[in-house]
Amino acid sequence: MEEITTHTLNKGLKSTLMDWGFNDTYAAYLTDFSILIIILFVSIIVYYLAKFIINRILRRLIEKSPGKWDDHLYEQRVFTRMAMLLPALLLKVALAPSIAKYPEAIKYIDLGLQLYIVFIVLLVIVSFLNAVCHIYGELDVASSKPIKGYVQVGKIITFIVGGITFVSILIGQSPMALLAGLGAMSAVLLLIFKDSILGFVAGVQLSGNKMLNIGDWITMPKYNADGTVTDISLVTVKVKNFDNSVSFIPAYAMVSDTFQNWRGMAESGGRRLKRSILVDVATIRIADAGLLENLKTKKLLVEADGPSGTELTNLGLFRVYILDFLRNTPPINQEASLMVRILQPTEFGLPLEIYAYYLSPDWADFEIFQSRLFERLFAILPEFGLKAFQRPSGSAVQISAEIQEQEKGG
Repeated sequence: MEEITTHTLNKGLKSTLMDWGFNDTYAAYLTDFSILIIILFVSIIVYYLAKFIINRILRRLIEKSPGKWDDHLYEQRVFTRMAMLLPALLLKVALAPSIAKYPEAIKYIDLGLQLYIVFIVLLVIVSFLNAVCHIYGELDVASSKPIKGYVQVGKIITFIVGGITFVSILIGQSPMALLAGLGAMSAVLLLIFKDSILGFVAGVQLSGNKMLNIGDWITMPKYNADGTVTDISLVTVKVKNFDNSVSFIPAYAMVSDTFQNWRGMAESGGRRLKRSILVDVATIRIADAGLLENLKTKKLLVEADGPSGTELTNLGLFRVYILDFLRNTPPINQEASLMVRILQPTEFGLPLEIYAYYLSPDWADFEIFQSRLFERLFAILPEFGLKAFQRPSGSAVQISAEIQEQEKGG
């Protein structure tokens, strides 16, 4: 049918040009050129008509639809790029019968159209993969199982297949013949795509073992990373540190090296408080009546019973006071482990360790609470007749030396 239509149009134009005074040769050339221009013009009209339908009619339908997946397809220009295929397909169908007398021209035009179609198909696939990534990103499971790395692998495969198709069209060979030849270049390809391959394997392990999610707080000193994971791609993991700097960590390093993930702390609903006060052993003594009366007057005394046959010490009273204070402090998780214990003595004093869980996972709130707690404990420590251990230095050493000299002189 198309050949009959094209032939009729060709014959009609040629007859008209000959009636205008053109000879047979020039009339034939002008007829073929005119038909070519008409086909190109019609192809352009078809493209802009399809674009108008997409941007006006289809967009309104998408905006009214309850789902969001079609919005992402439109935003990533999937439909617009598909419309770019229409002129090429129209030219491919209509040009051959229109200029059948020029086989060489048909050959090169067809070659160009094939390359154009492959290129547009690649763009459509990439746009579709981007849309899939955005659609998946709105799901709840996206933070725990990101697919950005898989999408990037899909893009790499798409570009590799597209490149092979491009070359096969240019040289006129089958794509399978090119693939057979690429087998000898596998070592080179593995070297070129080493990071991508390692990153893909690492991404599978990170996702499968739930080692890392977007939004996790991780610490990785080797890469100066201490912050929140904002992006997990095929090759890198992006971490926004607490000083607003950004660290980029190779994805495979998350598997080959060690890192600390604080997700468990956030999921448990609190942060662990584990810190010690170093008490000067020389200040530890049995609690006498004067100390007990002083503590009772200042409302620092908490009733405590020691083991049978032993007497209470000022350190024991201080330890019981801290435990009672923590048990009556709302920010402390009373359902979790809570203790105040004495550790092994060291040359720096006797460590009195506080072990508890702060309910809020917010780092700033935790640090403020911890600072205020230990400021209070250090301030109250002398009320129990205790001193924190501090190595003598500076003026303290000088005063001690002067006292020793005075004693010798006396």
